[in-house]
This record gives sequence, structure tokens and C-alpha cells, in this order.
Amino acid sequence: MKLTDTQMIEIAQHAFTRMDGAWFLALAKKFGIQTAWEMDVEAWKQFSYVFGKNLRKNYLPDPVWPESFLDAFDIFSRVLKIEGRKVCIEDGKIIMRITDCETQKAIARAGVADCGIVTVQTYQGIIGGLFDNKILVDVAHTKNLNRGDDCCEVVVTRK
Repeated sequence: MKLTDTQMIEIAQHAFTRMDGAWFLALAKKFGIQTAWEMDVEAWKQFSYVFGKNLRKNYLPDPVWPESFLDAFDIFSRVLKIEGRKVCIEDGKIIMRITDCETQKAIARAGVADCGIVTVQTYQGIIGGLFDNKILVDVAHTKNLNRGDDCCEVVVTRK
């Protein structure tokens, strides 16, 4: 069987989000939902920081705020199949609105909670890794598809 690069990316995206969910559900089953969320937050903190660090080392060696973060967010979104996204900068704040996200859909199907619990730490981790902890930000998850909003909205403000 010969798969195209696009097909391989689609398989990898599907596998990544499903493995994340399977790990979470297995942890919740064995140790309870609260422990699963606590461990999920810790896992995403570590993963996102290392992800940002890898981008700096291999793809964005001299990151510049906010352009390099926007590039990193684009890469992160493509890896996790976060589509239907709109990014704008207003009054020095980066506002990201997402209407189509593979992880959000999987969480909604499972009915276990929502991804907002790890969103703030994930964005902070990517920025920390990308900028070697030299840029600090406030991150607010202000809207959430899993709570009935029209989009997931994340606002990033540099401190």
C-alpha cells in the first residue's frame, strides 16, 4: 500500500487525538475523572513546552513576538487538526477563534468534560518553549464550543 503524504498526515492527526483521549479515559476509569484532569493538565504542560522548544530548535531559531508565536500556533493547529480558525490582533491582544477542532469533537462525543481545562497551560507552554521562558503571557479561554458557545476563543496578552 502506498499512501500520500496527505493521507499519512490525516492518519497521524487521527491517531494523536485518539491516543490523547484513550489515555485520558483509561486514567479516569482507574483513578477517577479529577485525577485524570490533573494528569492531563500536567501532560499538556510538558508536551506543549517541549513542542515549543522543538520548534525553536529546528524551525524558528530566532523567534520574534508575536509573529513566531502565530507561526507556532499554525503548526500546532495543523498537527492537532484544529481547523476553522481565525486569528487577529486587537489592542495588543492575540485573539484566536476556533470553530472546528478534532479534539473538541472527540471530547464532545465522549461527554467527559471539555478541553478548556488544558488550553491555558498549552498556550503558555508553547510560548515558554518557543521563547525560552523570556516572554510571559496571560491566556484566557473566554468561549468554549463544549459549553455551547459559537466558537472556542482564546485571548493571549503579553505581560
